[in-house]
Amino acid sequence: MTAVRDWETLSACRHRDPDLWFSNRGRARAKAICLGECLVRDECLAAVLAREDGVAKSYREGIAAGLTGAQRWRLARQQVATKVRTE
Repeated sequence: MTAVRDWETLSACRHRDPDLWFSNRGRARAKAICLGECLVRDECLAAVLAREDGVAKSYREGIAAGLTGAQRWRLARQQVATKVRTE
């Protein structure tokens, strides 16, 4: 049986300095790694959106799946709006 988050072992950020994803200094580099090198960005995005469900924009920190907290918040709101319109 495989773990639900086995995809994390394939992430481009796995063996990188975590400060890249949580500092203004590393923001551009973190985005470049996520968007250009990561093979599991879709899985990462789905996981972070699920984990942050209901979390206010101001509490979403760092870069995840190549997006800032504010960008992830906007994407989550767009997904909810789209779901409501299609139901």
